[in-house]
Amino acid sequence: MAHAMRLAFGLALLASGAGAQERFAVFEFFVRGQGAYCQAAAPAVRMLQTEMAGRAVLLEYAYDSFPYGRVERWWAAYSGSPYVYLPLVMVGSGLVVDQGPVDYYNRYKAMLDAELARPPQALVRAWSHRQGNSLQVFARATNLASIPLTTDHAAGFWVVVWEDNPVGLTTTWVRATAASLLNATLPPGATAVATVNVPPLGAVDWGRLRTLVLLEHRPAGAPGRYDMLEATIAVPVGLEVSPSALALGQASPEAVVTLDGPHLLSWTATPDVPWLRAQPGSGSLPSTCTVSLDGTPPTGQTGLVHFAATGGGMTFNAAVTVTAQGRTMRIRRHLTRPTPLAGGPTTP
Repeated sequence: MAHAMRLAFGLALLASGAGAQERFAVFEFFVRGQGAYCQAAAPAVRMLQTEMAGRAVLLEYAYDSFPYGRVERWWAAYSGSPYVYLPLVMVGSGLVVDQGPVDYYNRYKAMLDAELARPPQALVRAWSHRQGNSLQVFARATNLASIPLTTDHAAGFWVVVWEDNPVGLTTTWVRATAASLLNATLPPGATAVATVNVPPLGAVDWGRLRTLVLLEHRPAGAPGRYDMLEATIAVPVGLEVSPSALALGQASPEAVVTLDGPHLLSWTATPDVPWLRAQPGSGSLPSTCTVSLDGTPPTGQTGLVHFAATGGGMTFNAAVTVTAQGRTMRIRRHLTRPTPLAGGPTTP
């Protein structure tokens, strides 16, 4: 379930220019493997998967295995002839769609280029956690748009799990999807979180499994088309601490450590030497902790600030190494003038 939280945190992101980030594009490709047009389109998709790596993901769905859910975004946007042909393709959760035989590479690339040119309307982070033969996904999104995201406009998270293997016509074979609608209006600058449980995955190559999380809404409400505000690839669940090392001294007696991870984790900070202090000593995620000197340790001495995070049956630990720096001494050179000898001048 998703809920709104930390409005001040989201407004700070807006003020810092977080909206200037680049959009991550998602291209969805619905096929039947034996279809002639689907087979003809596949080389273009594989080429674009390589060319767009890091900026976009192109996902292949077996149309008959996913007749509802994501493909409904395609149908919500389509208003052409009642006769359509696979493959069905879309970007932006159906903001732009196409179907059947086209100039595959150039048409698909144009769709992706146009999607990448749009500024993102959300800041999304996500973490995934394996539970037996399924996944639990923790998502967080800050609304960077100028309008609120509302429940009556179907605002919510979608999770798409795929396998990076040539199972179908391309190398990104979708294995499962899941969704979590927001349960309250998300104003501009506010942040929502969700825990999404993915259905059991069956026989998969867990080492090649990847998870996409996107935030979308239906700007005009039903029956209008959907629009993806932003997407991200989930990282393995854990406690993220940055930086991992600090150097503190008279000139810089304190520094800020950034903490991040799933919303259900709570953290504590414990220095292991008496000359270090961590404030605050605990909190929720995301957060910051200021590490500072408490006293004057010997130059070069090191200490650790241990961070522990727990929640949802999970425990994670991390540490920041702190090195004490001494004061820089300025050395003045003294020139000794020679003592004159008795009886006459001396040349220096």
